[in-house]
Amino acid sequence: MERPNLFEPDLDEVFEDAGFRGRGSSVGERAGSESLGASLYEIDPGDTPYPFHWHVANEEVLLLITGTLELRGPDGVRTVEAGEVVAFPRGERGAHGFRNPGDTPARYLMLSEMNYPEICVYPDSGKVGVREHVPDPADDGMRLNFRIADAVDYFEGESAE
Repeated sequence: MERPNLFEPDLDEVFEDAGFRGRGSSVGERAGSESLGASLYEIDPGDTPYPFHWHVANEEVLLLITGTLELRGPDGVRTVEAGEVVAFPRGERGAHGFRNPGDTPARYLMLSEMNYPEICVYPDSGKVGVREHVPDPADDGMRLNFRIADAVDYFEGESAE
């Protein structure tokens, strides 16, 4: 079992796509956690790590370690300072997105339940993401995204015969 450290992290998960950027590490998993997620992220000045979203199955808690974050939530935008703890309950009231408005990297720990399957809703792009967690590290499981506008009736394409 590894011994991850929040102050000397191994941020080996680098992501960059469509203007979203950041570095991270699944420190909870590395420490041996099975039911509680703990991911450490670092975001450079001006960067946004992922789209504005909310979760159907999982509550999350943010612990800002260093730097400053601009938090967009259901009630608007506000600044989060180092040391602050912010909860994101399940559903629309827990919608969140971040941006680093400062001039130094922002580092935060995101704690989350690990309830699967999970559904994420992305209001800005009108998408829904379906996530399955598979305990095999070599298999990411199902990760699908759909446009909400493409929804069909429950019985469409079905036949009782």
